[in-house]
Amino acid sequence: MIFKIAFFYFFYFASVAVYVMYMPSLLKDIGYTALEIGIVFAASPLARFIAPFFFISILKLDRNIFYLSLFISLLCGFLVYFFIENFYILLALMIIMGFFWSTILPFVEVLALEKIKKEKYGKARLFGSIGFILVGLALGQGSLELGITMQVYIVSIVMTFISGIVLGSSIEKGIEKKKFALSKEMRYFFWISLFLVQVSFGFFYNFFTIYELKAGIELNVISYFWAFGVLAEIIMFQLQSKVMHFNMLFLIKLSILVTVFRWLLVHFFSSSTYIIYFSQSLHAFSFALLHSASITYINAIYKNKQLAQQFYLGLTFGFGAFAGSVISGMLYGENLFLYASFIALLAFVLIYFEKGLIESKV
Repeated sequence: MIFKIAFFYFFYFASVAVYVMYMPSLLKDIGYTALEIGIVFAASPLARFIAPFFFISILKLDRNIFYLSLFISLLCGFLVYFFIENFYILLALMIIMGFFWSTILPFVEVLALEKIKKEKYGKARLFGSIGFILVGLALGQGSLELGITMQVYIVSIVMTFISGIVLGSSIEKGIEKKKFALSKEMRYFFWISLFLVQVSFGFFYNFFTIYELKAGIELNVISYFWAFGVLAEIIMFQLQSKVMHFNMLFLIKLSILVTVFRWLLVHFFSSSTYIIYFSQSLHAFSFALLHSASITYINAIYKNKQLAQQFYLGLTFGFGAFAGSVISGMLYGENLFLYASFIALLAFVLIYFEKGLIESKV
């Protein structure tokens, strides 16, 4: 089972690599403004945020939904290839794909947490990081060409579809209707904090490549920056069997604080390759450790685990990324990552002073 899950993660995050590393720059090259780029990259996260509320209303999330989401995501991926230069069609496709793409990963996350021990989750998830880093490095070695980049994007989505079909047989056919209530089991400050962290990441995912290009860094070096960050996350996933014995909330707080420091480094030293490499090494905490600790904690608290995981992804990587995309598009400039650090600092303050959370090892 661990190999099937690892195979899925590899291609899923290979497609993510193309999307976050190079598509913003491609859109800029074909004439999109910073605000238009922000809107396009906000559409998918917004749909991702809406999706869990739709499934909460019908209280059903089963294998058929998983298969349908795989198919529609694949179809939208092909259409993006042909209509990427049309702002309105691309925007519509991003909304549709964002809705269905968001339902895929929660299935796999819950499957991974239930079928393999939490200490081994990182070993499966690191294959996603490997897929991200290999595709990112490969595309960053030459000039960024629209046709080649989109072809790699399509191939990775096709392979995600195939690996998802293979995994589908392990997903429950029907899921018992279990209630999903936020206020009953967890206070809102926790969720707001996770949301704000991903708002700050919206600045990074949408404009890091463009920001570093403006600072005088060459594209192939920027691809190494991305790869180094993912390498750091791979190491963290590999070491997770030791790290995950700590208190989950302590790990979440630590990761958020590290994120504040990371954005400050990018702001003050954007043209220093050595310091940016160091800032990227902090991705081990601000993404890998934060994500693993969050989903482990949430999985232990909620009965309807798939809806809980989907709400987490929708609120953070969905609505948080949406807000970050729009705000970063409006605020883009030399102080972009200073603003990102302020947002992450607010997230830390909220999570640190929230005393109603369960302080226990999950």
